[in-house]
Amino acid sequence: MAADHIWRRLSWLILGIGGLILAGGLALGLGSLRHVLYGERVDGEVIELSREGDMYAPVVRFRLPGGELQTLKDLGSGSPEFAIGDRVTILYTRQNPSNFHIATFERLWLSPIIVTLFGGFWLLFGGIAFALSRGVDLAVVGEQAFTVIAAGGLMVGIFVLWSAADLYASGLRTEGVVLENRASRHTAQETVRQPDGRETRREVEQVSFAPVVRFTTREGREMEFHGRGGSDRSFSAGDRVTVIYDPANPIRARIVSFFDFWLPSAAAFAVAAAFGSAVWLSRRSRQRAKAPRG
Repeated sequence: MAADHIWRRLSWLILGIGGLILAGGLALGLGSLRHVLYGERVDGEVIELSREGDMYAPVVRFRLPGGELQTLKDLGSGSPEFAIGDRVTILYTRQNPSNFHIATFERLWLSPIIVTLFGGFWLLFGGIAFALSRGVDLAVVGEQAFTVIAAGGLMVGIFVLWSAADLYASGLRTEGVVLENRASRHTAQETVRQPDGRETRREVEQVSFAPVVRFTTREGREMEFHGRGGSDRSFSAGDRVTVIYDPANPIRARIVSFFDFWLPSAAAFAVAAAFGSAVWLSRRSRQRAKAPRG
């Protein structure tokens, strides 16, 4: 009974945290929806990419109906999402033009989706803890949780594969040059076993490298984008690479390689297959255990 009480308290704590995160994601989505439904729409231009450490913030210029010119900086991202000279659609509130969004899917909906999904995972684990507090079979709870994860991995894999295949089939090919292999550092914890058998945790610095590639479009525009990051130096400054880019949106470009094009979808499908297989094996084992022995 004491263990059930602890699980119940823990489940309500996790569900509460998940609910708050989910509410934050929905609030972000509602803000974007208000801009789409009620915001003023005007054409703008990216006139600068402001570099802030490892972040790239687009600076846009647009003109209000009254003729007043606005120059504003949007939120930064880890890799360039726009190029100087890009024509973009701006959504802004009439009362406060500095409250604006660049009207792309990523700028409007990506953050709300990520935050909402993160909150959903907290709710999932909170539901597992609540089920355990009610005495539900751990195997059944695990199967349901793994089914959700497998379904999510499958949907992500399909979306990423569709996007990559569309670019691969309809994009234009050109030659690019690697300007640098940019390093990103972060700290992680790892468990180390001592000679006497004791385990200790320590912080280690992990480094990943992403090539910064420049290419020229058929129209003569120079574009820069980041390749996929990895733990090794696959490229060096000056390397020539084949690039595929979207002629309608040239900043949407990738290096022609399995790592850049197909690895993200393969990883998502691998997650779906691993968790789906675990569900199948668990159900099969339970069915065998329940089957009468002759």
